[in-house]
Amino acid sequence: MEEGDVRRVYRRTLLAMPRKTRRIFLMHRLKCMTYAEISEQVGIGYGGVEYHMMRALARCRRTASVHRL
Repeated sequence: MEEGDVRRVYRRTLLAMPRKTRRIFLMHRLKCMTYAEISEQVGIGYGGVEYHMMRALARCRRTASVHRL
């Protein structure tokens, strides 16, 4: 797979995530925010941030395995 294809696949994966899960994932991965910072900003507990990150990472892993990335 070429880089452009990989980006398109992951973009679709991100857009398919529930809004809150996507927001939390991007806050952590793009803005380099800690779980505690995200928790405070989003207004959910630390465990809630962990839950959404686990959901997001599981989706990314499934995408990678299906598309052999």
